[in-house]
Amino acid sequence: MWKKHRVVQCIVAIIFVISFAIPAFQVLGDLLINPSVYQDRKANMKQEYANINPPPNAKKINETVSSKITRIWISTDYSVEMGKEDMEKYYQEELKEKGWKFDKVDNAGSLLFVKKECIFVITSLDYNKVHTSMHYKGDGPNI
Repeated sequence: MWKKHRVVQCIVAIIFVISFAIPAFQVLGDLLINPSVYQDRKANMKQEYANINPPPNAKKINETVSSKITRIWISTDYSVEMGKEDMEKYYQEELKEKGWKFDKVDNAGSLLFVKKECIFVITSLDYNKVHTSMHYKGDGPNI
């Protein structure tokens, strides 16, 4: 009985280790093939994000560029002089002009747009405030 229990423990441990090793090897493989892949991604995302104009008369409140190993987020909060509907319409037109396609409205009411492997998110915070962010598919929560 003891031997069967020990065999089951070993099998579970091996499966557990392999489930964490595969994603780690995938990241390491990307880095070995192209060591600057994530620096290039960050530079490209910054350029793409800079090409998207905020609404007229918007005032930047906060801007954050965050990267952790393979994940990159860029976000900005703005104070805007328009209501939620006008702000959303502005961004829909602006992003469409820049080649972005509307994807969906998430559970929080944020608008999601996609372009290649990037996702641009627009969230109306409070009255006359908007939060915009960009990240790669799979890098953000609930994506």
